[in-house]
Amino acid sequence: MRKESRRKESSAPAPAAPAAGSADWPAEPRRQYCRVCPARLHTFCAPIPLAEIDRVALLKSRERVLPAGGTLYAEAGACGEYYTVLAGWVALIRTLADGTRVVLDFALPGDFVGFQAEAGGAADHTAVAVTASRLCPLPRPGAEGLIAAEPPIAAHLARIIAMHEARAHDHLVNSAARSAHERVAHLLIELYFRQRQHLPQARGETVPMPLTLALIGAAVGLTGEHVSRTLSRLRQEGIIRLHRRELTILDPAGLIRATGVEDHPLADAGWPDP
Repeated sequence: MRKESRRKESSAPAPAAPAAGSADWPAEPRRQYCRVCPARLHTFCAPIPLAEIDRVALLKSRERVLPAGGTLYAEAGACGEYYTVLAGWVALIRTLADGTRVVLDFALPGDFVGFQAEAGGAADHTAVAVTASRLCPLPRPGAEGLIAAEPPIAAHLARIIAMHEARAHDHLVNSAARSAHERVAHLLIELYFRQRQHLPQARGETVPMPLTLALIGAAVGLTGEHVSRTLSRLRQEGIIRLHRRELTILDPAGLIRATGVEDHPLADAGWPDP
């Protein structure tokens, strides 16, 4: 399993960014915003030393704020920016011809989304806010200039992409080869791990879990009704409790056994080191 991160996040809250449509954002507020950004050590700009943060601060656009259900960018549409999730959860969704929605992944605080293999190509999925969310946009031309000019940033981005690819492989195996019980348990423990950077260790550990039955089902290939029955079974077995958009682990060892992650240590779920 990936080691728990030893890096410390800034405890100071990021200052509010100017709203879209306001006057130009001066350089110094941009610098200050990036210096205290809680996601900086985990995302695209992680390799940039704090003393050189201008290289990102002076390129970025104003912060995007989305309500729950808001769309960040749409499938088949243009996406001219890359985004770091600062707060909230975002679902990455592919819609099939018959209207079926498949959740490809959930982007959590610190995650980097919007990057595409073909520069200027259409997005292959829609990004929808699961909760009220804040995102830091970096225009594509500026980001690609940094990637071309800075090998450490390019290498770190490659590690982020490899992490996303490994997680996509795991999601494919989860939906194709595991039982409903295992699929749901695996998703829960993955989302726990991504928030804590370690597997659950003690009874009563709690993390946010704002997903609906429909979203869980779309992520693991089950109907909402099937997800409901599976969660009820996990509750009856004394493994988890879900209440008020929070997941509490009551039996860590039982949840780990239900997912099989003792044989697959979720190395793909943690943030890559810069």
